[in-house]
Amino acid sequence: MQKRTAAVSKINLNGLTYSAVFNIGDTTYAGPQSKGIAVQKEGAAFHEDDGIYFKDYSLFHREANWPPIAPTVEKNTVHHRDTIQVDSVRMIGVSQTAIFQVGSIDKVDSEARIKHLRRYLNA
Repeated sequence: MQKRTAAVSKINLNGLTYSAVFNIGDTTYAGPQSKGIAVQKEGAAFHEDDGIYFKDYSLFHREANWPPIAPTVEKNTVHHRDTIQVDSVRMIGVSQTAIFQVGSIDKVDSEARIKHLRRYLNA
């Protein structure tokens, strides 16, 4: 792959959380992973140990079901300039294994597993 220079004048990013990546420059491989349990409670009384554990949910122990690798495709691209010029990028946030990349990246294997729970007072 023919590499080009990415020139960005200004980047405004409010938040970067939970295994997210903000990278300037070229990268060969990125494999961010994140797992989380999101608990929404009626009354919102949280304790240090609510009895919620990753080991209790099969979601966190299964093998990932990745799509099959696509066959190689031959392609000819003509770049009219050696530089990709961007004036400004404004983002609210990057989260849960997302990647904000300025530059080239060869391979990405991102995985986020989130279990959402709701707990009611009289259930």
